[in-house]
Amino acid sequence: MAIRISDNYLSKILLGDLNRSLGNLLKLQRQAGTMRRVNDFAEDPRAVGAIQRYNALIANNEQYLRNLTRSSIMIESADTALQDISSLLAEVRELALRESSAVATTQSRQTAVIQVDNLINRMLDILNTTVEGNYIFGGTRTDVPPFVRNAGTIIYQGNEGQIITAVGPGAVQVVNITGDVFMGSMSAALTGSVDLAPRLSAGTFLTDLNLGQGWDPGVITIRDGNNNSWNVNLSAAVTLDDVMNAINTTTGGAVTAGLNASGTGLQLSGTGPLQVSEAGDGQTASSLGIAGISEADEFNGRDIRAWLQPGVALTDIAALDGSLPLGAIEIEVDGVFTTVDFSGAATLGDLQSILAAAMPGFQLRLDASGLSVVSSSTETFYIRNAGAPNTASLLGIEGTGTPARMFGILEDLRNALDSDDPQAIRGSLVEVEALEQMVQSLLIKIGGRQQDFEWIETVLMQRDTQLRSKLSLERDADVAKVSSELAAAEMSYQSSLLVTSRLFQANLMMYL
Repeated sequence: MAIRISDNYLSKILLGDLNRSLGNLLKLQRQAGTMRRVNDFAEDPRAVGAIQRYNALIANNEQYLRNLTRSSIMIESADTALQDISSLLAEVRELALRESSAVATTQSRQTAVIQVDNLINRMLDILNTTVEGNYIFGGTRTDVPPFVRNAGTIIYQGNEGQIITAVGPGAVQVVNITGDVFMGSMSAALTGSVDLAPRLSAGTFLTDLNLGQGWDPGVITIRDGNNNSWNVNLSAAVTLDDVMNAINTTTGGAVTAGLNASGTGLQLSGTGPLQVSEAGDGQTASSLGIAGISEADEFNGRDIRAWLQPGVALTDIAALDGSLPLGAIEIEVDGVFTTVDFSGAATLGDLQSILAAAMPGFQLRLDASGLSVVSSSTETFYIRNAGAPNTASLLGIEGTGTPARMFGILEDLRNALDSDDPQAIRGSLVEVEALEQMVQSLLIKIGGRQQDFEWIETVLMQRDTQLRSKLSLERDADVAKVSSELAAAEMSYQSSLLVTSRLFQANLMMYL
């Protein structure tokens, strides 16, 4: 049975085929022009959702980097200012030593009065340092000068507020140093100088890691030298033991996790090189100190020790190894000596209780990785070793505790010079040296923040690279593949045009 195909039907088929070829050609031309595989929702709805998500994550990451950049400028400015203050205090100490010596004269001390006035003005300028119009030592009150003259004295009109910046998902950093630390109108303090952060243990809570900054739960990827790869889900982990068990179980023992010999971080062992990276968009591996690649069969993570808490056992602190039990310290206040015996202490909380009982009004403060002794009065106090072992030195609290009267001591020194009082000039040296020690402690704190920011910047840059790589896989076109398909589509379209033109060629025989 013969089937007759009408010209109208045939033309519809051919034109439809031409339109499909043309549509495919235009799609490939747009991909070649934009170098993107997905240019609208219709092309790949699933990929569009992933692309939007990656774009949002990249935008957030870029904002974290901008926050980091602005905060780094403030920290660098504070570091410069503190170094200037340290240099200025060295000049003050030199001046006080010179003018309290036997070679000083009344005339030289009168000249030194002018020098001290100049030093006070310089100190005022340094502490009123601004960054982009914001005063860096005013706490959160950055719109007014923190230190101003009022009725012949200098007062602090800032506040104690901390400026906090977001530097990652759920991660924040303190940026500023408040100017009230230079005034000392409420108490006297002695800042510790020894790192007492405890060794890690299997039971260490993950929220206590990184000196109390915690960690970022999520999934990590581990690869070994045999090209094996494992995704280890740590979202439900609570302690370091949970992390180590999850790694050992997931890898089937091919990679084993434990604590390093010093108890400061994690250590992975397996066939090297071992590589640990983020499997998701978080910072799990980085926060555990194991992001990176090893050159051998062992991967040693960075220091992620926990912060100081009352329950920390003294036996868990590496700095005290071989020196337990502790001995006694001697505290002098206004010529009165008190011995504080720490021999019965087993934890940091015990140290706090013993000091509070022996010295009412005194507090042993637990900082992130060290101790500080704070008095409720502005009386200068002295802490010394009292027999073996050298307990005050071991705990980092040997020295002089004073109110940080930055301008007060300069005014006292000026008055002593003006009164031609060598003894008073010499007496100011104790507080000047204590101020130098305090500024050095602040410089160490700022230096630690700068290191943290450098590490965070590295993590964010790595995260940016990973996110852009994943975005590229979803959005960008394969140049070689698109070029090949485009050439084939052009040939197909030209062939379709040729066939169609030949089938519909009109001639005289069609009308006979």
